[in-house]
Amino acid sequence: MCFKKKKETKEKKKRARPFKRRFRLVMMDDGNFKEVWSFRLTLGNIVYSLSIIILVFILFGGILMTFTPLKHWIPDYPDAKIRQGIIDNSIKVDSLAQLIDIQDQYIVNLKQILVGDIKTETPSLKSLSENRSEIIDSLNQREFDSIIREKVEFDRQTSVSVLQTPVNQSNISTLQFFPPVKGVVSSTFNSKEQHFGIDIVTKPSSPVCATLSGTVIYKGWTLEGGNVVQIQHTNNVISVYKHNAVILKDQGDYVLVGEPIGVVGNTGEYSTGPHLHFEIWHNGVPVNPADYVSFN
Repeated sequence: MCFKKKKETKEKKKRARPFKRRFRLVMMDDGNFKEVWSFRLTLGNIVYSLSIIILVFILFGGILMTFTPLKHWIPDYPDAKIRQGIIDNSIKVDSLAQLIDIQDQYIVNLKQILVGDIKTETPSLKSLSENRSEIIDSLNQREFDSIIREKVEFDRQTSVSVLQTPVNQSNISTLQFFPPVKGVVSSTFNSKEQHFGIDIVTKPSSPVCATLSGTVIYKGWTLEGGNVVQIQHTNNVISVYKHNAVILKDQGDYVLVGEPIGVVGNTGEYSTGPHLHFEIWHNGVPVNPADYVSFN
């Protein structure tokens, strides 16, 4: 065993001998061959020194490429501004695609209205009552279920008849408008101040109902109005409902008079509290809703 260990020790020393072999680097004067400078080194020192030098160059190069404009010379280097530009462009393209879809649906709805290819059948009281019951059942899991149930049932019992007779398109005074909400008018119609509707304060989470039967031509979000719904009715009438907390209908849906389309909320920059901003437009001109609807 001792002989075997001595043999292994000799072999290790033999393998390490080239790295311990010493060399002397000498600088001499060519005229008189006098030694000017000398340096002793081994193969191990040479390898160690070269490794340190290479590591220093790698670190120095990495610092230059990271914190200096030299990094832009690297092919396919992902510049931060370029990455942010790609992200911004992707968001804009996605928003434009959604806007185009909405505009296409809006144009289709307008074409149907202009050519008269819209649903004009008048619902019966029985069908309207059944429709409201289905809506109430679908909302019983929400926090505001009891409020909506009480409101819709009260409106069903006290509302005017949904049977409407054809009227002249130039006159909407004979139309029977359904109050979208019941409450107190906090701000009146004033076209001079560009307030083209009225604000009705009511209980939070109260249902917002369609004032007439028609087709939803817009459902979306605006900075000033929050959640907004626009409905196209016959006789070239458009109703607008702003600041909704929730919108219950989608663009293109046909809604019945008195049917819940949203929930009273406080969305949008122009909202100072839970209320509904309600507008009526006839032949492209805003009219005072208070002249046609009673909100008490």
